[in-house]
Amino acid sequence: MKKHLFLLSLLLLLTSVPGCGNRQEGSENTDTAETTEEAPPAPGEETWGTAPEYSSTLISTTPIRYLSVTVGATEEEVNLTWFSPSESAGSVYWTSPDDTGFENASVFTAQAAPSETISGYYINRATVTGLTPESEYLYQVGNEEGMSPAYSYSTPAFSDTFRFTAVGDAQIGKPVEEVDNQKTNWKRVLNKIKYHFPDTSFLVSLGDQVNDYNDTEQYNAFMNQGVLYSLSLAPLKGNHEIGGSQFSEHYTFPNLSSYGTCDDDGDGDYWFTRGNALFLVLDMMDPAKLDEHKEFIASAVDANPDARWRIVFSHYSPYNGYENYLENAQTIRPYFLDFTSEYDIDLVMCGHDHAYMRSYFIQADGSYIEYDSPAVDPEGTMYLTLSSSSGSMYRRLTDQAEAAVSRKCDTPEITDVQITPNTLTVSTYNAETWELNDTFEIQKTAEQATP
Repeated sequence: MKKHLFLLSLLLLLTSVPGCGNRQEGSENTDTAETTEEAPPAPGEETWGTAPEYSSTLISTTPIRYLSVTVGATEEEVNLTWFSPSESAGSVYWTSPDDTGFENASVFTAQAAPSETISGYYINRATVTGLTPESEYLYQVGNEEGMSPAYSYSTPAFSDTFRFTAVGDAQIGKPVEEVDNQKTNWKRVLNKIKYHFPDTSFLVSLGDQVNDYNDTEQYNAFMNQGVLYSLSLAPLKGNHEIGGSQFSEHYTFPNLSSYGTCDDDGDGDYWFTRGNALFLVLDMMDPAKLDEHKEFIASAVDANPDARWRIVFSHYSPYNGYENYLENAQTIRPYFLDFTSEYDIDLVMCGHDHAYMRSYFIQADGSYIEYDSPAVDPEGTMYLTLSSSSGSMYRRLTDQAEAAVSRKCDTPEITDVQITPNTLTVSTYNAETWELNDTFEIQKTAEQATP
């Protein structure tokens, strides 16, 4: 009898502890009127379904096609590009979220030109200016012959403390029979970015957004995503986007230069700033123009002499471990060593390899220094090469002396970069489980003031 009473008491105790027992979800709890929200999964235990789906009406439901929202020269600007069958130039109608009828909208008239790649369409480009920090907006694009749905856009704080998000090659269409699966994965990755980093300043995509430069289905899969209508994108041209002007027709870039142009006058190196950081975007696709990138960096640094952090984005990596790409890496390496040392580049972020690599700090002569995190006033430049953001393919790296971390991935990854006046921290996550795969911090002391 005592044994039965003990077991009954133990059962009653267990069923009174929150989270234990067999009480059905939603059943009444007569002991308390409070309800508790389900705790989020622990790091490393998420699923794709952890992040709610960020959905909106696709631009393709209207006569307008291929809307892109790309970074402006500063936090106060954003560039919009879209294709329209109308010969008349369209406009961006930009307003507050409560002005759903757009009666009080600011109007930014686009410049329109016939598309060279999609017959019967005209490319519209407009720059929205005068954005304010931590503000919510509503916008539409088009004209009386066709308008887009209304989309939301929010700005982060305009500060020297901010974050941005980076992903490697989506390369949707490799292989072609996997386009639908890659589109789904890409959407899941974007949902995770929106979920974990709602305050991100922009998303950089490090090249090869699509596998075939002229494939409209692949561009649709990459671009027609709800999150991308509401987030500034900084895209790079990859080797799979060589062949025509499709890449440059789909995006508008700030401070676009003639350095590094490849297929047409619409691509090339460009730069922008956020907080106290200067971002230098290289178009590395023409091997005959490798020496131009130093000229571009010199001009951008000269225009922004007070930038405390200098970050380069490049599709090709001069430090990698994929055997088929080592020859190209060795070809471009001297050019990187030259400009990174002369202009004190803190970080170079690359794609192309479909594998993850973080280097030690590379010196001007190609030697390297190993630092533990946090690295305080490190000498040299750190190189970070990101894997695929859609799962189009994953490659295995061979060991390289300069690599602090290198590995083949088996799921898409997302990299978060946080910047303060004195620190730069990179953290790379498994996009599905949100396991932290790698992190490193660079610190600059107060004595190392703005150059």
